[in-house]
Amino acid sequence: MTKKDLRLLSLHEFKLGYNAFQTAANIDRVWGEESTSDRTVRRWFLRFLSGNVSFEDEEGRGWSCSLDNEQLKAIVEHNPRQSVREMSSAFGVGIATVSRNLQKIDLSFILPSNITELIQAKLRSKLTNVNEYNFDAPNFRRRFISGDKNV
Repeated sequence: MTKKDLRLLSLHEFKLGYNAFQTAANIDRVWGEESTSDRTVRRWFLRFLSGNVSFEDEEGRGWSCSLDNEQLKAIVEHNPRQSVREMSSAFGVGIATVSRNLQKIDLSFILPSNITELIQAKLRSKLTNVNEYNFDAPNFRRRFISGDKNV
């Protein structure tokens, strides 16, 4: 079901005299839960009350985003330490938009495939007595942080 269909159903219910809550409940009952919300239907009812029965979206409603994932990936490749806030201001979009798009692109090029071994090697080089730590033990992190060999 398209948005236009939902809007047409809302107008139909509006003309029949139902309120927004009843309309949303009726649509959800027939077309499935979460088909629409009471708030959405209320917004459309206000539009119908003002005499506007067009089913088209108003100009400027909703989000338009022209964030190119390839450009985002190029920026991350150039400077992987750049913050999401810095990237969002560079692109002129919100922080949430950059975060969502970062989750969509493959960032495996940033971390080496042997990252676990590199971290363990770094930790081993920092420890004075490596033999007293078992890196594969289940409580290694807690023991390492507390410094207690008996945890």
